[in-house]
Amino acid sequence: MRVAYYAATLLEIGGGLEKYFIETARDLSELENVQVDIFTMDDAFNLKYGKLHNFYFAKKFDPKLLYRESFESIKSKLGKAHYFKCRTFAELVRRFQDYDVVYSRNDITEPFFFKFVMGYHNVPPIIFGCHIPHVYPIAEKLHAKLHNLLFTSPLYNWMASGVCGFHVINNFTLKVMSRQFPKRRVEKIYYPFDFDAFAANADKFSFAERLDKEKFNIIWVGRLVEQKGVHDLMRLIDKINPEHQGRIVWNICGDGELKPLILACQKKWPNIKFWGHVANQQMADAYRQGNLFITTAKWEGYPYNVLESQALGLPVVAFDIAGCNDLIENGVNGFIVQDLDEFAEKVIFFLQGNKLPPEASNYLRKKINREKIYAELISLFQACSKK
Repeated sequence: MRVAYYAATLLEIGGGLEKYFIETARDLSELENVQVDIFTMDDAFNLKYGKLHNFYFAKKFDPKLLYRESFESIKSKLGKAHYFKCRTFAELVRRFQDYDVVYSRNDITEPFFFKFVMGYHNVPPIIFGCHIPHVYPIAEKLHAKLHNLLFTSPLYNWMASGVCGFHVINNFTLKVMSRQFPKRRVEKIYYPFDFDAFAANADKFSFAERLDKEKFNIIWVGRLVEQKGVHDLMRLIDKINPEHQGRIVWNICGDGELKPLILACQKKWPNIKFWGHVANQQMADAYRQGNLFITTAKWEGYPYNVLESQALGLPVVAFDIAGCNDLIENGVNGFIVQDLDEFAEKVIFFLQGNKLPPEASNYLRKKINREKIYAELISLFQACSKK
């Protein structure tokens, strides 16, 4: 079984999709008679694509965000898998001929390229992994509303008409895609995650500084963008700090367009520690020193930061959104909340010394069974390759 993973964007971006590609390609390639390789478009293409993408969202393009992880680091993680960058789509089509199935993503660019540039009939069977929200449950801004309109439209259905199957990663998307593509194979398979391997990084890679053990350390990790609820994070700090400022340190890790908002809030509240972008391997040490992990994201596909924080035993508080409510069992390994008032209430619950049940630290370790997940992926690949 030879599988080609493909996304137009570079692995060096270092986001959730890129982590998923690297880790599953590595682990699946360790199995007998399985080879998984990763393909992207080259750097020149991504510079143009990044500018176009940011123009659509009216953002300033920063090329450094394309290279948050080094090429050498990626190669060292891939094991027997390989990483190829293609200059043209013709080259991509030629390379795909050596594979039984192509696994790509549901973002609008990939269906467009397969339909109009490469042609579904010219490549092996295609599986789309829904790694970005196919539908935003909360669409407040114009771009989110346009996204929902486009991704559920007849146009998207037509562009994805040659797809053999869909891989989804949460219950919400399973319902959405099953309704939208009733005649296609749609399977929910969680991301595999090696809890022990990630936790072991805490002893290998040190965080920037030692956190103040005399204080209650809250960890927040993510891109500083609207999706991750940065404004809600600031409101949460404003809600809790007046009474508890002397006892809490807010450790914020990440980078992005809303960085000025964090810096402005830091001037107001000295107990905010802004660490900027932190290498993923170093985050294990940060989680180990923390007391609580929070995510204020408004939508997610499958939040890696929840898995990572749980690997080091941190309880989690998150909004009731897809992805988070797949991984967090209320009152068992954290809390799912409905609004900022309840969010503040649960943070203070932990600040006051309350603990979760003993089984909290093992809840996700039991739920995310890597061997079962890999067997399900291989089964999906085999079924689609036969078609």
